[in-house]
Order: sequence, then C-alpha cells, then structure tokens
Amino acid sequence: MDDDTINNVEALLIATVNPLSRSEISEALGMDQKDVGKAIRNLEKRYQNTALEVKLLGKKYKIGVKDKYSEISFKYSESELNKGELEIIGLLYSRKNVYFSSVERLRGKRAEAELDHLRKIGYIEIEQRGTRRLVKLTKLFYQKYGKALREKMEEENKVVS
Repeated sequence: MDDDTINNVEALLIATVNPLSRSEISEALGMDQKDVGKAIRNLEKRYQNTALEVKLLGKKYKIGVKDKYSEISFKYSESELNKGELEIIGLLYSRKNVYFSSVERLRGKRAEAELDHLRKIGYIEIEQRGTRRLVKLTKLFYQKYGKALREKMEEENKVVS
C-alpha cells in the first residue's frame, strides 16, 4: 500500500470531529473498504511508539491522543471531547444527583469509556454511595466552564421565556 493512500486516511481521521466507519472513509476517499482496513492497520503500526492512536469507537474510527497523554494535550485543546462526553457533561450540569446507571442508560456501552476519559482529564469524579456510583463534575470543570455555561443557560432561558 502506498504512503499517499495511508496519509489520506490519516488526514481524514485527524480532521474529522466525529468518528467515521470504514464505509464512510471509503466513500469520502473513493477507495475500497479493504484498502481502508489496510491503511488503518498501517496507521496503528505507525503510532505504536507515539502519543497518537487510531481509536475504535463502536465500529467507527478516529485518530486521537492516547489516554496516557490526554491530560497534557487537553489543557490546550477543547476538541478532545466527543459528542457523547458532551452529552454526559450536559446531563451532569443540568441535574443534581446523577448515578452511573443513568449515564449508562443515556450512552449505552460507550458510557464506561467516556466516563473514564472525563475522569482522566479531571472533569468528573465518581463517588461510591453504597452499591451505587454517583458521578459529579469537579471543581476543575466549574473553574474552566462554570461561569460561561451559567451565562449561556440564563441567556437561553430568557429567549424561551
């Protein structure tokens, strides 16, 4: 497989906000799905000793920073949060007590990985409450986003009222 093909897949998976399936990559680049699979395997090998990885989210792919390095990179990049993680933050921000099981109902199988990422970057904490786990936003989250979110919600409430 030539480098140009691999680099095209790489560029697409870095640039996209949402993960892409093999068929979406194939369609976007006009290439066979088998070649997409080969390119992804090549990228996985390429990234073995780097801070990047090809992330498999369900049946979709995205290139991102390895969890080991996410705390460092997140300080300078807002784009590390995926749509699911933003949904979880919205749920936590709008409700007082949110348990792990509520997040699982909202996000399904992806919940655990998304919560783990949010915990690693310091935006949530998970507190054991008997047999249940309470999920809460941290002081770091509120320091970074609290005021702006409060203002935005107040502004939206004025428009709705």
